[in-house]
Amino acid sequence: MALETTHLGPVMDEAVLGAKRRMRIGADPDYDLLYENFDVLHYLLQAPHLLDQPEVDLIEHFLENGLDERLSPHPDFSMVEYLIRYPHKVADLHERSPYLAWLKSGKAAGDLVDPAPRIRRMANVLGLPHQQAADLVAERRRDLQQRFRTGRLGEMFARATEIEPLVGATWTEIARPKLLPLSTPAVVDEISALYHAQEAAGFRRARVVFVINRARWGGGRRMEGHLTHALAAHVDPDEIVVLYTDDSTTAPVDRYPEGVREIDFARIARHLPKERAEHALTMLLRTFDADAIVNVNSRMLYHAMRAYGRALAVTERLFLCFFCNEQTAMGTWDGWSLRYFYRTFDYVAGVITDSKYLARELTETYRVGEKDLQRLHVLRAPVDPDLPVVSDSPASPGRRPQVCWAGRWDRQKRVGLFLEVADLMPDVDFRMWGEPVMGSGTRPVPQNVSVQGRYGHISEIPLAEADVWLYTSGWDGVPSQLLEVAMTGIPLVGSLVGGTGEVLSEEDAWPVAEDQTAAAYVAAIRAALADPSESRRRALRLRQRMLRERTEKEFAIQAADLLLTNDESREAR
Repeated sequence: MALETTHLGPVMDEAVLGAKRRMRIGADPDYDLLYENFDVLHYLLQAPHLLDQPEVDLIEHFLENGLDERLSPHPDFSMVEYLIRYPHKVADLHERSPYLAWLKSGKAAGDLVDPAPRIRRMANVLGLPHQQAADLVAERRRDLQQRFRTGRLGEMFARATEIEPLVGATWTEIARPKLLPLSTPAVVDEISALYHAQEAAGFRRARVVFVINRARWGGGRRMEGHLTHALAAHVDPDEIVVLYTDDSTTAPVDRYPEGVREIDFARIARHLPKERAEHALTMLLRTFDADAIVNVNSRMLYHAMRAYGRALAVTERLFLCFFCNEQTAMGTWDGWSLRYFYRTFDYVAGVITDSKYLARELTETYRVGEKDLQRLHVLRAPVDPDLPVVSDSPASPGRRPQVCWAGRWDRQKRVGLFLEVADLMPDVDFRMWGEPVMGSGTRPVPQNVSVQGRYGHISEIPLAEADVWLYTSGWDGVPSQLLEVAMTGIPLVGSLVGGTGEVLSEEDAWPVAEDQTAAAYVAAIRAALADPSESRRRALRLRQRMLRERTEKEFAIQAADLLLTNDESREAR
């Protein structure tokens, strides 16, 4: 048995030769089988402390300690991966070692024992049979290890060790080289998530990508729906992608134009650690080569921007949609604009909001300079002229008036205030739609209140029976519900908070100041009920004003000018 020289040096080479000479063969079939499939140098690189114990028989050491210490006798066998992939076989193991079991039967059965993590998952991504992927990885590993042991790569490494001895401390790592893209489980999982997301997208680029927390409540279009419909007037809807990141949900019918690609990234990335999911999302967004990326309340993207926002903005045009902030139970305020406007405004392409009120608040709070105001955009959501219009009041002698209310049963919508108003008006029937959210629970309701449940679209409500629509929000942007009701011709009594003043006015509605009590709402409702015909004419004036101020055409032009770029701009990026 001759000495085999490697770039690891004479001490290691002599140790390998000595270990081989100490091995005893011919008495034990299991021992002999291991001897034929035992890479001594590979084993010593995993357990270098054995270099100081020359009397130890490495095969016996492996049989006694290999399972507990997760040692591998061969570069293409991983004790760790074997135990992960075939736990049932290990549980029923009758052999002295899992490696022996694999050599005797598992190898012929096609068991995958390659050290590459998640190899089946990556094989699926690469479109290869599992065994073929394992064979290709093993071939690459053998080539790399041989280059380290006896090739030019090892020679260069040895010379670097002469200059800096600390380099030599990493010789042991050649026993477990990281082979991209199969370097670590986390890397494989991220690549797999990217693959499945792109698979859902049809492996095609997108002109605009919307990143959304979830399919939000209500049958209206909301900002993301308005934007996608607006852009569909300029590009094929197939060129628009919607990513759901925080919750696995499905959007209401007609929220987007037919053809828009929706991707449930929350489901795809559900097994990834938070940081890895954020990184995968960032990489995914870059693969679309989009004209614009629009964040609509995506927690995952906002959190990812802490680490990757500036780098992502170098190649991508990022737009953030900010709506009204939320008031907590303690009376303090919370919201995405409070957390991220000051952190991101300097590098994003722009900020979009639905109200002049919030734009003014952001400008004043963060002292936005004149030159930066052009990146702060107010997109006034268009109204739907096709919504059913009720021109005539249902009021008649002896009929009890009907007041409608709808919304989430939470602090913002002030359900308690609504019920107090109803309690003060026992001669009027109140009908409420919605359901409890955010732990709001249920509460007793007056006898003149009828709970109707949720509705999918405002047209499902018996609008012709409504004398007044009541809106009691404690804070708001420009709510979709107000825009919808404004198109129906039903008199509107609503709280004057945030952006609601961009819909409600004294000329065509009954706004109630922010600090008013239930009595003020009662007075406004009584005023609207006092002259049903005049109230209808007033409500129809509101409809006409909304039709003038909030057209789909104007919104579509503004959205396209903002989010779509021309060919020259794309090439420049």
